[in-house]
Amino acid sequence: MNRRLDPWFLAVLAGLGLLPFVPFAVPIVAALALAAASLPFQLRLERRLPAWLAASVVTLGWTLLAALPLGAIAALLAPALPRLAQTRLDIDALTRAAINAPWVGPLAAAHQEAVRAWLADNQPALLLQRHATELRLVGEHVLALLMHALLSLAILWAVLWKREHVAHGLRSSLLRVVSAPLAERVEHHGLRATQATIIGMLGLAVWDTLLALPMFGLAGMPRWYAWSVAVGMLSVIPGGTGVALVSAAALLAAQGHLLPGLAVLTIGHVIMLSGDILVKPKLIGAAGHAPFLLVLLAIFGGLAMFGMVGLILGPVLVLTARAVVFED
Repeated sequence: MNRRLDPWFLAVLAGLGLLPFVPFAVPIVAALALAAASLPFQLRLERRLPAWLAASVVTLGWTLLAALPLGAIAALLAPALPRLAQTRLDIDALTRAAINAPWVGPLAAAHQEAVRAWLADNQPALLLQRHATELRLVGEHVLALLMHALLSLAILWAVLWKREHVAHGLRSSLLRVVSAPLAERVEHHGLRATQATIIGMLGLAVWDTLLALPMFGLAGMPRWYAWSVAVGMLSVIPGGTGVALVSAAALLAAQGHLLPGLAVLTIGHVIMLSGDILVKPKLIGAAGHAPFLLVLLAIFGGLAMFGMVGLILGPVLVLTARAVVFED
């Protein structure tokens, strides 16, 4: 075969070999990103522990971190859903609250009948019955997410345990198509970009948690600290924060606290958008030494191109390409 065509043939063959793994792209990419971010801890632990035990400790830590928001949501919603289904909104009290509310009070007073009709048509039991199919779909998606999370953790443990073999395999594959210096630069900058992306995601979780604490506390939300942790940790999943905010607002409204529920829904989404648009790109750019706008476009572009996996893959690809092409 013509040696000039060898790299192209290898690329096509590699692409065909990876096709069966496309349905598992999200857990695989997430596991590799977590492995890259955990590498410094893994190396420290290996000074005192065998490689497999160090990998187990790191994987256990990520498992607990992932289980925390899911456990919080389950513990909060499990006793609340039956109560929510039996709750009936006090239409007269809620209408009076809407009329006496600042700013929107005159508008609610002018449309009292429409407000009362909307409240009557949105009793919690009716809403749950009306959206039973959607709730089942949400449950199926949550189950699929759990399965992918377990697969990610299994891959993470295997990659950390056999990290030298994995690194050698990736390096050998790169050396088939590029020179040794370029392969070393791609490996170095790819690792840094991945670590920067994970730092940004963790920073976003901390940001959302800290700002949700006073919001839920002032709204009088029961177990406000658990809801804050759940909102922060679910921020790394597209739509996760929205699900937690809508659930919290619905519970407040079902207990007769309509205005606090609306405040949680509004302020919570402002917090979520500020973290997604300002905090996360800023942290990734600072850790990866990249401009803010470039990182912001990489995040949203990656999400549009690759779906959930693009939240990690987008910034990693852009930061790696930028560093390899324009730096050094």
